[in-house]
Amino acid sequence: MKILKIPLIGFGIVIVLLAATFFAAVQIIPANRSFTNEIDINAPAESVWNVVADQKRYTEWQTNLTRVEVIDDRHWIEYPRDSPDPLKFEQVVDERPTTMTFQYTMGNAFDGKWTGTMTPKGSGVHLVTIDRYATRGWFTKILVYLFFDYDKFAKDWNQNVRVRAEQRP
Repeated sequence: MKILKIPLIGFGIVIVLLAATFFAAVQIIPANRSFTNEIDINAPAESVWNVVADQKRYTEWQTNLTRVEVIDDRHWIEYPRDSPDPLKFEQVVDERPTTMTFQYTMGNAFDGKWTGTMTPKGSGVHLVTIDRYATRGWFTKILVYLFFDYDKFAKDWNQNVRVRAEQRP
C-alpha cells in the first residue's frame, strides 16, 4: 500500500505544479500586444498603396492565405491556412498617400488594428506599420502566444509588400 502512495503523491504534485504554471501563464501573458515595424520600399507611395489595397490579389504574394473574399471597397475576408476561422477586415482610414488603417476580427478569438504610414524617402518611401491585437479569453491568449509569432508575421508581410510594390510599374 505504501508503494502506491508514493507514485500517487508524486502524480498529485505534478498536477498541482502544472495547474500553477498554467495559472501563472494566464496571468503573465498579455492579452493586448502591439508591434511596430519599419521598411524602406523603392517604389512610389501610390504603388505601395495599390498593393495594400488590392485584396483580390493578396493570395499571389501572401502564401499563408488560401483565398480572399472581397465584400466591397472597404470590407474583405481572408482565409489563412491552418486557421479554424477567417479574418474579417474593414478599412477604417484611407488618407493616401500617407496613412491607411484596417480593423480585423477572427471570430470570438481576437481583434486587431493595422495602421500603415508612409513618408517619402529618396526614390521611394519609408513605411511604418503598427499592428495591435487583443485576444479574447485565456485559452486564445495562450495559444496565440505559444504558436503565432505576430511580429515575425508582420515583418514578413511588410517584406512581401516591398517585393510586390517594387515589381509593379
